[in-house]
Amino acid sequence: MFARTSRIAIAAASTILALGTAAATANAAPAPRNCVVNLDSGSKQCYGTFREAVAVSTHGRIADAPLSAKHINQKLADRLRVSSGTTGAQAVQLGVVYTDSNYGGSAMIVTADSGCQSGNGRDFQYNLDGSWNNSVSSLTTLSCWLELWDAPNTSGVHQEYQQSTSYVGDAMNDRASSIALL
Repeated sequence: MFARTSRIAIAAASTILALGTAAATANAAPAPRNCVVNLDSGSKQCYGTFREAVAVSTHGRIADAPLSAKHINQKLADRLRVSSGTTGAQAVQLGVVYTDSNYGGSAMIVTADSGCQSGNGRDFQYNLDGSWNNSVSSLTTLSCWLELWDAPNTSGVHQEYQQSTSYVGDAMNDRASSIALL
């Protein structure tokens, strides 16, 4: 009788442990994605770390970026701007958008084959898709100003950002459906 009771108790404990683990996994926040979008080619590729995304977007010129986009600093932003002007560069880093305030969550590095022409109006536009739609909360400007729009094809309500912004404000937080780069 004791052996049967022990087996039932062990089975019950195993079931409770498995259910608890499944519930914890289901409630865990998804791992941040770190994507690189090239506006000229339309390609978008995502990576496990921000370091990988930066290395790809700079064609290996910057391989020591932080693992998380949350830890981007002025020194790295300056290096990204400098790498954009490097002779033979195949992509220019235009800016970074983040899903959380204070440069947290998932990050998307926006690149193109050439930079913005300062004072020349809108140089690029991009419709945010999938989980990026209605999820931008902060941004880093690099070689362009960024303009967030609450509807696709840069229409609707918009806000322009001339410098890196840790919180895009209540009017645009989690509302952007497209981006213009100026």
